[in-house]
Amino acid sequence: MDERMTMGFPRPGRALIGVMVAITCIWVMFAVGLNFGDVSNAVLAPFVGDVDKVLHGQVWRLLTAPLIHDPRNPWHLLTTLMGLYFLGTPLEQRWGAKRTLLFLVGSAAFAYAVQVAATVLVPRVGQAGFYGGLGMVEAVAIAWALAYRNATVRLFFVLPVSGTMLLVFVVAMSVLNLISLRAPPEGLITPFGGMLAGWLFGELSPLRRLLVRLRFRQLQGKSDTLRRMRTSSPRSRSGPPLRVLPGGQKSNPKDKRWLN
Repeated sequence: MDERMTMGFPRPGRALIGVMVAITCIWVMFAVGLNFGDVSNAVLAPFVGDVDKVLHGQVWRLLTAPLIHDPRNPWHLLTTLMGLYFLGTPLEQRWGAKRTLLFLVGSAAFAYAVQVAATVLVPRVGQAGFYGGLGMVEAVAIAWALAYRNATVRLFFVLPVSGTMLLVFVVAMSVLNLISLRAPPEGLITPFGGMLAGWLFGELSPLRRLLVRLRFRQLQGKSDTLRRMRTSSPRSRSGPPLRVLPGGQKSNPKDKRWLN
């Protein structure tokens, strides 16, 4: 399908607006407190991802870390917001608010879970703390690229980008960062976790196809069982068996007295 999308000013729905507003408010709150107040950097510690603490049960960090952005680097915040705004809006229009919100939360947590697992296996790719929405944005980018492979969108209102071009660009940049060990605040492996989440949970999700096949086989099995039951059992009759009723009764002379 040769699909061309003209995106001037996208109109995000409730899910994207809520996520973007929440991320912006959290960034403003910490930025003002840290840059203009007497707040210590330690206030961010309970929300930032930490491999050791996550492994010791503080799994909520997988959900809070995507909401935290560098309070001294507005570009870190803006890249997340623009990625959600330009690429997440078509997905929300296609999926609806509920599924979009579940996808954003699930993919962000999954991406950081992959970062934690990779750090345990290969400590060289780990880092002390990780935070930011890059994993979530990577998942959105991959999901959009797979759903709109032949579409063209003017990213940032200027750059015409097709789904295939975006897919190649996202993968190439993540590979180059890994080779050069240039880790973003989110970590070296988090982008790959986000890309994997976008493929697993997106429009062409192999998990969804597997569930649909399992459900189809289940329904097909029930249909075959009912068909065998109908062919093997005798045809049931509704109501009591048929009987031959007598045509009439002998009349009683006493009952005909009124005729006389």
